[in-house]
Amino acid sequence: MTIREITTDDLDAVVDINQTALEGVGPIDREGLALLVKQADQALVLDDDGDIAGFVITLPTGATYDSSRYAWFEKRLDDYVYLDRIVVAETHRRLGVASRLYDEIEGEKPVALEVYDDNDGSLAFHEGRGFEPVGELEHQGKTNVMFVREPAA
Repeated sequence: MTIREITTDDLDAVVDINQTALEGVGPIDREGLALLVKQADQALVLDDDGDIAGFVITLPTGATYDSSRYAWFEKRLDDYVYLDRIVVAETHRRLGVASRLYDEIEGEKPVALEVYDDNDGSLAFHEGRGFEPVGELEHQGKTNVMFVREPAA
């Protein structure tokens, strides 16, 4: 399995994978994904011999992004990476795909993200990776737990 940048040829498959995980991420269409990838800090897939096992998209500080969750962090953090979405294909879950993608994006800057408060698996995963809850935000009838992981010393 190889981590590489998302290409135009990947967009349809990435949208399909995203739409299978709406319990944890917002919906997106091809056009929205293309715009997101264009301004991303990192837009990566884990390629398993031609199959996309999962993907991750992060945004830099100061991006033009219409998201209340991103805006929440923009008001509170100076220099960070916002993890907009990470999704593992159903066929590749519980195989370490998410951990490999996180290893790729966690670097010298804090990583900020949110998790729905009823997504117990994701809450446990992020806490296990050293993410600390820093607040909550109500958005479209859901409570988002806001997390930050400081860079390793």
